[in-house]
Amino acid sequence: MKITMENMGLMRYAEMDLGDLTIICGENNTGKTQIAYAIYGFFRFWNDSFQILVDNEIVKKLKDAGFCKIQLDDYIEKAPQIVEEACLEYTKELSTVFAVHLYRVKSSIFNIIISPEDIKMNNIHGFSSILATSSISYTKKPNENEIIFTLSYKEGDNSDIPDSIIEDVVGSTIKSIIFSSIFPNVFIASTERTGSVIFRNELNFSITRVDDNKYSTVEARDIMLQRLDSRKSYALPVRHSVNFMENLDLTSRGISEIYTTHKAVIDSFEDILGGSYQTTDLGGLFFTPQNNQGKTTQLTTNESSSSVRSLLHIGFYLKHQARVGDLLIIDEPELNLHPKNQRKIARLLASLVNCGLKILITTHSDYILRELNNLILLSGDSPHLKQIVKERGYTDKELLTNSKKVRLYTAEEGSVLLPSKKRKTKVKTLVEIPIDNEMGIPRSNFDDVINEMNLITDDIVFGA
Repeated sequence: MKITMENMGLMRYAEMDLGDLTIICGENNTGKTQIAYAIYGFFRFWNDSFQILVDNEIVKKLKDAGFCKIQLDDYIEKAPQIVEEACLEYTKELSTVFAVHLYRVKSSIFNIIISPEDIKMNNIHGFSSILATSSISYTKKPNENEIIFTLSYKEGDNSDIPDSIIEDVVGSTIKSIIFSSIFPNVFIASTERTGSVIFRNELNFSITRVDDNKYSTVEARDIMLQRLDSRKSYALPVRHSVNFMENLDLTSRGISEIYTTHKAVIDSFEDILGGSYQTTDLGGLFFTPQNNQGKTTQLTTNESSSSVRSLLHIGFYLKHQARVGDLLIIDEPELNLHPKNQRKIARLLASLVNCGLKILITTHSDYILRELNNLILLSGDSPHLKQIVKERGYTDKELLTNSKKVRLYTAEEGSVLLPSKKRKTKVKTLVEIPIDNEMGIPRSNFDDVINEMNLITDDIVFGA
């Protein structure tokens, strides 16, 4: 799968593939966040809004006969075209994704090119979609490119079902079976995540005031609703961050697949956090620090450190929502973290990749990049490397054994042959940095800054 973008905020042109772990680094104001937001927006658009069109004959046959068989070969053949159509529709939504005026994105282009090798179909057996008066069940057997749909009514009720509902169920099923391995569920922790934690109570209080409907006039209520609606002036990931905080008490009632199958990884997250989060039935949110000399102290988020707030979205997602195959996007995972914990977060990210999550990060952290490099280099088979792994406290679950699944890009100025130009132009773009298991990550764009500082220090200490 190749993603291309043009005129996406500060980024003039970008071309990239998503690996199991994708890293975007670079200086400030080079467009890293816009890239992350654009990818997040498309995945949400695909999963939440985009519908695959279903032929009217399929709907008619299912309603008349009670069942129908659909061959998937035609949809598989048309898969690149379907994705292209989704990208065209999504591009029209970019002003909403970035919360900007239409003219700001009038020349923006977002496109994804897929190949047959990207398609890994799911098998679904006997799953039912329950409607108000009926159900539609569907089954796809292993190694068969055919879905069987069955329509059944509840006893004593054969009410007519709107065609649109059947189209939605059939189209969503086809989309899930063919494309879910390409466009999985996505979660983002934006850099604004700490703000949504700080103002969580205020946001909930405002919503409660609207729900209580305690207004002297209709105009007063409308003013409050307009104020709440003003969050639309924020980019989509920021709005979703706020929504996530509003629903934290509901989210905390579930247990994620990752937590169930890889609890030790979540425990390592709490080691980075230095404690654990708790919610109450009344919507309270507290942090309990570790190693408090035997005392149990619950701190509010206002009393807690900035690192506790910056890690909250990631922690609740991993413990309560994360599923194998999900895409987790983190804008600056190093936010508010000490270098020691930046190294730990790198090891956590590698562990999550080995658990089956796909991860995309943007980062300014030399510590994270160097630690990921260590995890690549230490995956070799030599006794020397195995000894380092043992002595330094690494585990096999943290090692990145296949460097081909790690993609590293730097956002910088580069010469690119733009689709709209006939010659190469120097623009802000993404440059891929090759990685292999023997050499690891080549010299990073942080090294120049570090080397210059070291030279200045040498001049100060040893200069004449």
